[in-house]
Amino acid sequence: MFSKLFLFNQVSQPAGQQNPLISLLPIIIMFVALYLLFILPQQRADKKHKEMLKNLKKGDRVITQSGLMGSITNVKDDLVNIEIAPKVEIKMLKSAVTRLMENDSDIKDA
Repeated sequence: MFSKLFLFNQVSQPAGQQNPLISLLPIIIMFVALYLLFILPQQRADKKHKEMLKNLKKGDRVITQSGLMGSITNVKDDLVNIEIAPKVEIKMLKSAVTRLMENDSDIKDA
């Protein structure tokens, strides 16, 4: 009986040391997958939004973070004036503009 335990113990031990990189491989793959699925698309969306804010001009129809829709009447450094009703203008930060309205169908999508 003792000889059987001794043989079992010898068989269960690995012959050589396992490469530590192999044990870290699943964690590395997980971080790469998270980067590709979450971080990279968010960076692309942020870049696209910054480009849109940089190209704002007078006459553009926009939707703000608060849900206000209107036309830009004036653009300064970080500020825009938005006409939300006839003769009613508000001054907002450019960063509060979430998207441009291409046509009236964008209102239904919003």
